[in-house]
Amino acid sequence: MSYVCNDSVTLADVLNADHLEHAALTTFVVDEPWLLSHFNLTTALILVANAQADSDAKTQRSDDIICVRPEFPKPHVQIVHSKLLLLFYAHSIRLVVCTGNLVEDDWTIMHNCVCVHDFPMDDTQVFPANEFSLALAYSLLDLSIPVDLVARLNHVDFAGATDVHIITSVPAGGDRQDAYMNEYGMLRLAKVINQLHGSKPTSEGFDPDTRLYCAGSSLGRLDYRWLREFYLCVHGLNPRSKRKYVFDYSTPNGMVDVGIAFHTQTQVEACRYGDQCAQHIMTKCRVYEERDFPRDTLVRIEPLHRETLVHVKAMIARVGINQDEGWVYIGSHNCTKAAWGTLHGDEPPYFNNYEFGVVLSGVQFDKVDGDKGVQAVWKEEPLELPFKIVWKPYFRDDKPYFGTF
Repeated sequence: MSYVCNDSVTLADVLNADHLEHAALTTFVVDEPWLLSHFNLTTALILVANAQADSDAKTQRSDDIICVRPEFPKPHVQIVHSKLLLLFYAHSIRLVVCTGNLVEDDWTIMHNCVCVHDFPMDDTQVFPANEFSLALAYSLLDLSIPVDLVARLNHVDFAGATDVHIITSVPAGGDRQDAYMNEYGMLRLAKVINQLHGSKPTSEGFDPDTRLYCAGSSLGRLDYRWLREFYLCVHGLNPRSKRKYVFDYSTPNGMVDVGIAFHTQTQVEACRYGDQCAQHIMTKCRVYEERDFPRDTLVRIEPLHRETLVHVKAMIARVGINQDEGWVYIGSHNCTKAAWGTLHGDEPPYFNNYEFGVVLSGVQFDKVDGDKGVQAVWKEEPLELPFKIVWKPYFRDDKPYFGTF
């Protein structure tokens, strides 16, 4: 059973706590009393936490939860931003990829997405590894999830994980081997898209054929140089290939077909829940006003319910001449350099955050039934998104919501 991006799902629905035996959770921020109220006392809980300034211990235990701190080569700036629940039951596991944190607002008044996949488990068998199970195991080890828990994945049948591709990021530096950093962030995305669609090369470089809609809850320092590299990745091309130079000299910025969806100041002011919602989305005025910020890529995000705001991190890629097929990313990555990484010459890419998400391939946009609110279809089922897939540029007087810091 799986359901994707259903904006009526509660945390209690996802957990099925009465049958839950063990859980590993990751989040950016957590309301621990609220979170613990959803679990039975007998459930073993592991929480991957951000670095604490007053402790160097990798693992801390309270009465109710084990808090694990992964590696932070630069602890004052690097963060855990992943939003992942791995739930163990007697005969199955459930993988939940979230865009919301483990706080009450994100599961009650904010628009978020959950992507849920159940997989059968049999402790008497060892199932063969596949691309999905290996990517999941590596990502859990990156987050310092205990090895004995990760080893339980050997007894899980991941054969049903078709058309789902894991994308992660990890903070650069420290003990990690630089050679493996190409397996994260935007370079991992390029590999996945190349496997799905190929890189569509031509004698002049490549033909841009993807319209990318990026929804997020945070805006960082962006510029067209980075957007051009990212746009190559969504076409399955490594930005460090020779085609990048052809692309740079032959394609104007206007051909970089990317829309960055973010709430405007006026949208936030009209929100029923006001500051209670607004505190969960962020950008800074000085970032927006920087000379190189690509302001012309900003588009309005249109929630399905206008009384609240969208906290989703998602990308909708419509591919081809007719734009009737493509893929969707759902996870924790905002459209930022900190999440997807930056490239500097031949040096290993730099990532600031731990991130986790999935690309759902084989999405169809040609079966849209506007009367029923269906915008996309995946595996013959509606792909439920809490915002409208529309391309509405900012009005002349629009500015993104800056908030207070």
